[in-house]
Parts: sequence; C-alpha cells; structure tokens
Amino acid sequence: MPELDYMVLADYVREDGGVMHIMGAGVDTVRTPAVPVVQPFGVALRVSFGTTEAPGEEHQLTVSFIGPDSPVLAANARFVTPPRPPGVPEHWRTGLNVALQFPVPLPQFGDYSCELSIDDGAITKSFEFRVVRIGV
Repeated sequence: MPELDYMVLADYVREDGGVMHIMGAGVDTVRTPAVPVVQPFGVALRVSFGTTEAPGEEHQLTVSFIGPDSPVLAANARFVTPPRPPGVPEHWRTGLNVALQFPVPLPQFGDYSCELSIDDGAITKSFEFRVVRIGV
C-alpha cells in the first residue's frame, strides 16, 4: 500500500530529477484587496511504496480546493508505482515526487481547504487556509 510521506501547500513547486523544489511553503493565509481573485498554488507531495508493491500498478490522485460554501476546483491525475532503482537496499521504500500547480479561483473571503485523496480515500490529507482582506 502506498504511503504519503509529505504534502505541502505552497506558492510554487517543481520536481526536477528526483528533487522537490518548494517556494513559499506553508501557505495558510492569502491576503488580497478584493475578491474574486485567482491565486496560484503549488501542491508538493511524496508517495512511497513498499518492496511488495508491483511496479506499474496504477493509482488515482484527486486534489480539491473547497471554499466557504462549495468546491472551487478539483483535479484528477493518475500515477504508477515506480520500479525499484538498482542498488537500493531491500528494506528501502521507493519514492515518487509529485508537483502540481493550480490557478485556484477564490470567490470570497473566508476559510478554504486543500484536500488530497489517493486511491478513493485510502490516503487522505487536508490543509486549511483563509482568504482575508489586506490589512486584516
């Protein structure tokens, strides 16, 4: 069964050669003079796989942004269990970095969340953030 090693909500994320680059990590407040506004968000996550998991097995990932009254964005992606790299110790888990960028519509001030689900809820994670008027 895959495991979620980490998930970070940030301004920008990028995966390059097995390294995750994260800028503006730990977003919990968006300050804006007015709404509606579109805010770029990055979601960085690392999923790891045990030694008994078959390479090539497909997994479903869903990221949803939920606003004060309703969902504002949902995106689906698929990924596969990667093959074990040669020379990796037998007990090590194989990792897969995932970097996603979203232009998220924020229709009003208030509390929001970013929700992650892998394999129809087998793995879940949630981050809350708020949208406030500048100066609050």
